[in-house]
Amino acid sequence: MTLTPATSTPQADAVIVGAGIAGLSCATRLADAGLRVVVLESSDVPGGRARSWPDPSTGIDVDIGPHVLLNKYPNMLALLERLGTADQVCWQTEELLTVLDKGRRLHFKVGGLPAPLHYVRNLPQVLRNVPLRHLLSNVRLGWRTMRSSPQELMTLDNRSGRDYLLSNGVSPGFIDWFWASASTAILNLPVEQCSAASLMRLLAQALGHNDLAFGFPKVGLSELYAWPAIGSLQRNGGEIRFGCAANGLHRCGADIAGVTLAGGTRVEASAVVLAVPPTAIDSVLPRQHALTATAARFEPSPYISCYLWFDCVLSGARFWARPWSPECLNTDFYDLSNIRDGATGPGSMIATNVIWSHRAAELPDQAIIDATLEEIADFVPEVRQARLVGAAVHHIPMSVPCARPGIETSRPAVRQEKGLFIAGDWVDTGLPFCMESATRAGALAAEQVLAERGITAHLALPTPVPGGLAKWLRRSDGVDGF
Repeated sequence: MTLTPATSTPQADAVIVGAGIAGLSCATRLADAGLRVVVLESSDVPGGRARSWPDPSTGIDVDIGPHVLLNKYPNMLALLERLGTADQVCWQTEELLTVLDKGRRLHFKVGGLPAPLHYVRNLPQVLRNVPLRHLLSNVRLGWRTMRSSPQELMTLDNRSGRDYLLSNGVSPGFIDWFWASASTAILNLPVEQCSAASLMRLLAQALGHNDLAFGFPKVGLSELYAWPAIGSLQRNGGEIRFGCAANGLHRCGADIAGVTLAGGTRVEASAVVLAVPPTAIDSVLPRQHALTATAARFEPSPYISCYLWFDCVLSGARFWARPWSPECLNTDFYDLSNIRDGATGPGSMIATNVIWSHRAAELPDQAIIDATLEEIADFVPEVRQARLVGAAVHHIPMSVPCARPGIETSRPAVRQEKGLFIAGDWVDTGLPFCMESATRAGALAAEQVLAERGITAHLALPTPVPGGLAKWLRRSDGVDGF
């Protein structure tokens, strides 16, 4: 692949800063529309917080951390369809999730009855671990959530998840058993620290769909979307330039005229899209810019991911989880040998995630590996007889921004001023911080860039609307989303 030298200064219609999901989502759509697009990426690989690379010791592709897709990700799935890689996702349709709890495997399934009654089929096994009174303590919460409009749910943003759950009568035991795990696994933040609005938006979707399914990439994330997107961009005349860090906006008078690079070179364009995480905004915008202050409110949620290779196949499971506990490290486990088509080596390749990883931040990598092996053995005892032939520990400073109280209503708009746009999972997309939010943000930014040129385009697909009984109970305010 031939890349433009970093010293060139092409004239472009739009320059995209950042080659992650949001940046590439935006760039490919603008290039498809006939615009001359230049993408600047500060690192030497694309993908941002959802990237992959060959592991140095095994040569096998590893992701920065294992990621999960949902079948309710219309924008992400549409992007994969356009790129021709939609068939590289392994969908788990037999069941939604297997949870190892108190030595028992709980197999959660969906489907059958209309939402939200589709969870009834799981009651017999759940009642072995959770008293009925704890389950029933959620009835008022579920009813209120199904009745609420998206805007009404957003009014809860100033409250913590745990405080709101308790105020609705949810038992502390159920909060510790279920809600603590749900908040950590999905919002990457403890339930007592997360926004009630973020948490209840998730509940509204869970109660409104009886056909949820998890999908796992069969290839590394960069192969799934990043390199195919770059290929599409280049076929349409666009450019990708690695090792190019933008360190400021270039203006002509008050108007946006492009960006400046670290060496002083300018890349001139009438539109600039900052597709970078909030932690990188202050490296491009001046301190006095309003967006810089907004971005500073978004705290990163760190995680640690382990990749372990064994000399034999350990199980037939693709994915399992365990309830969050302060005494344990990992929350989710993936046997990639059962997901990827023969590209993981002769034995099992297991990946795990330590979410909200502050408790493991000071541990040496070997201690993390040892603890992870013990936690895998709880589900797959055969691991004690297997030989570990390779291991890698990835320390990731930011998975997603922390969904703390007040942050949902602080999420900025895509269009900041004439010629300046932002894209990323943290902008106001109507979605939680996730790959789908980043993809949709890229599409929304592309719409706005085109609108300034007098071109009307509908590129962003709407967010899922709850169905089943929730469809009839829910008050509408014209705003949908998770």
